[in-house]
Amino acid sequence: MSQSRPPHISILALGNLMRTDDAVGMLTARTLQESGRLPSTVEVIEGGTLGLDLLGMLDETTHLLVLDAVDFGAAPGTLKSFQGEAIARLPTSKSVHLLGLSDLINAMVLMDAPSMEMVLLGIQPESTDWGTVLTAKIEAAQSSLLEAALEQIARWEAQFSSVALDPIRV
Repeated sequence: MSQSRPPHISILALGNLMRTDDAVGMLTARTLQESGRLPSTVEVIEGGTLGLDLLGMLDETTHLLVLDAVDFGAAPGTLKSFQGEAIARLPTSKSVHLLGLSDLINAMVLMDAPSMEMVLLGIQPESTDWGTVLTAKIEAAQSSLLEAALEQIARWEAQFSSVALDPIRV
């Protein structure tokens, strides 16, 4: 994180609301907003399938939490956290989005955007067929995604507090 920018956490919810389990990131972000459990300083961006249109929305972000359905070959409903190079290595061919997260990251690098800490919380979907309802396994796993998101935000906020309390060393 750049020392010159104040910390700013954004949640980026990705997914297609018309493709069953692919909607889990979007639906979880909405539930987080409605729950009242998110700190008021956390920005929620419903990215859907916007791809590169999201670039301008992330300008102030220093810490990005991405919520999405990710096909990483596990049992449906499995939750996995990806960070750093693990995000860059995710396969793009499994995406139903117009442009994948890796395309967005690459565009940010090409534009020399300020660096940010990024965590992707992905749930292995059972189905991304046409439909507007999550499958039972993914619906059951949605609460795990919600709790993992809150835990990640709490870790970042604890980092901010400890940095603010650290004495200046010369």
